[in-house]
Amino acid sequence: MSIVERLRKLESADSLTSNDVFDAIFAAGSILSGADREADSALEIAIRLLEARRKGQLPEGCEEAVEYLAEECGLYPYVDPKHFGHLTRSVIEAHAIDLRGKVYLHSKQMQVLLWLLSGDNVILSAPTSFGKSLLVDALLARSRPHTVVMILPTIALIDEARRRLAATFGESYFVITSVSDVYDGERPTIFVLTQERFLQRDDVGDIDLLFIDEFYKLDPDRQDGRYETLNLALYKALPRARQCFMAGPHIQTIELGEKWAGNFRFVKTDYRTVTVNIIDRRAGGERLAVFLSDISAVEGQSSLVFTASPASAETLMGDMLQHGVSYLSSFSSLLGDWVERNYHMGWIVAEGCRHGVVVHHGRVPRALGQLFVQLFDRGDIKILICTSTLIEGVNTSAANVFVYDKKISRTDFDFFSFANIRGRVGRMMRHFVGNAYLYHEPPSEVETRVDVPVLSDPGLSTDFLVMNVESEELSPIGRERQRSLPISTGLSESVLREHGGMGVELLVDVFERVKEVLRTDPGKLIWVRLPSFDQRRVIAELALRVTHGRKQPSGLHSGPRVSWAWSQLQKLNSFSAFLSWFVTTFHSAETEKGLDAAFQFLQACEFAFPRAIAAIEALVMQVVPHAQVSYGLFIAGMENWFRPSWMKELDEAGIPIPLAERLRMFIGQVDGKSEALSRLKGLDLSGISGLDAVDLYVLRSALGS
Repeated sequence: MSIVERLRKLESADSLTSNDVFDAIFAAGSILSGADREADSALEIAIRLLEARRKGQLPEGCEEAVEYLAEECGLYPYVDPKHFGHLTRSVIEAHAIDLRGKVYLHSKQMQVLLWLLSGDNVILSAPTSFGKSLLVDALLARSRPHTVVMILPTIALIDEARRRLAATFGESYFVITSVSDVYDGERPTIFVLTQERFLQRDDVGDIDLLFIDEFYKLDPDRQDGRYETLNLALYKALPRARQCFMAGPHIQTIELGEKWAGNFRFVKTDYRTVTVNIIDRRAGGERLAVFLSDISAVEGQSSLVFTASPASAETLMGDMLQHGVSYLSSFSSLLGDWVERNYHMGWIVAEGCRHGVVVHHGRVPRALGQLFVQLFDRGDIKILICTSTLIEGVNTSAANVFVYDKKISRTDFDFFSFANIRGRVGRMMRHFVGNAYLYHEPPSEVETRVDVPVLSDPGLSTDFLVMNVESEELSPIGRERQRSLPISTGLSESVLREHGGMGVELLVDVFERVKEVLRTDPGKLIWVRLPSFDQRRVIAELALRVTHGRKQPSGLHSGPRVSWAWSQLQKLNSFSAFLSWFVTTFHSAETEKGLDAAFQFLQACEFAFPRAIAAIEALVMQVVPHAQVSYGLFIAGMENWFRPSWMKELDEAGIPIPLAERLRMFIGQVDGKSEALSRLKGLDLSGISGLDAVDLYVLRSALGS
């Protein structure tokens, strides 16, 4: 048995001998002498020896030898400079940065940071555990750019970045995360936005640093429905950016086209700070039984469980509770009761909370999902069952990852997605070695190539991108497509530019229906501010036509039902009252199915329905350009679930809508999130009757106190 195999098979009850440690260090040293510090085998040996040190499995007198190996591998965050001589200590200290205290970068982080500090545009492909967020913070601390734009894929990541950046740079930077935040153009500012929010802002001028996270989402083959808007955001921002930094995992090559290829340094590294034990459980027997045995055997270690969809996540949670998987605590009991009171009585998610088991998927209310991740990261919750929305949209990790399903929705995940899931095992400074349990055949390893169509060849990309690229930047084929699309579709250039992302064929279909309504009963589409009963029904039918055409979940599937639900969402002043009404009205015999549909509907009200209604308004205006038509107030209300906009913004900041509703009388009339948070910070929370322990935990976490 080789020394690497010996380290891989080391059980918690085992100890290494001095000979084992010597053999391991000798093997790693032999590899390092003929390679650089990225040698994977040497890194694995160093990391596994560090884990053995953490567990007390090293013989006396070997700890410093392991530190010397870690230093040789460039793992400076894991070593104590006091154990080294002056020369080595100076090298280690050269990798230190000041971020609310001294923090050490590993050698590859520092190499990338030096390229960035020299002004290079960098595209970084690195493992999940590399520490890309820390690298961004280090760059901000060292170079102090005046205007920073960070484009992140999810609102959850935006809030996570907001908290981190405000804590580290709050005294020197204004952090903007929403469309309503006012930018004065004077104070150093960090914009932390999704691509859609960036495109909505017209006040961002010159950019000193542009950061694109998870840049692989630019590629159409990743089947991310938002790749066009991300491409467009990059197209709009890149010419204004003095420096661009893009980061993501597991990419071998990227295609930028002739214009941009020479302007970027592409850095592909497999340098890692944790290592993974792959535990193949395919031959163990019936999957659920094997999984339940495995999850019980890890004895309360932090564990992520990957499932295919929200339905499969909650089904598995039910199976786990039924078979007695439980990590009860005084807080978990309080949390379960709190979820029931604030959302819905009898929700299985509340019962899971009581037993220390939570779920995270796209239909869990945003602030609630953030709370679950925070509790999981802090160790208050032991098991988090998730879908791809957490894997790709939230920074978290665990000692164990159980890959229970092999699909994302109904499609088998590819190697890239599998590597992302597996990459959630371990975290620098917390879990040196993690375990990934597999219950299916893993996908074959393939090289992942990213194409950025808006840069590589926009003339051959989608109609939406073709219409949004300047004519002189298109090929002759692209220019001809741009010229002919309005003629062939009958849609105006402005409609194609603003709403072509819905799909041109779908837009044409909706346009025909709009023209038909305007011919037969124009008053149902010509209105301002808020619609009447009949107008709301027509808009609901047209909006559903769009969501169905785009295969977007909407929770309800008839125009009258959607219209009715909109009116009740507007009428009922309690979030839990709306959920109760929805479930009782549409799914009285199936609470879980009803809640799932309700959350689908609410999610559609945030994004899919407003986007569809805005397109319908533009189509109406194309037919009757001089008519009084303005759906803006209705769209804004729907996006905010017909609550004050600051409530939805607080929800993004981690304060759930039901809690914000209860605090409304103390907050009063405010202009936006910043003022609402300021009012909350000025309150004596302990003096407000009716706030329980979970309320106070949530508020103090969101307020940073």
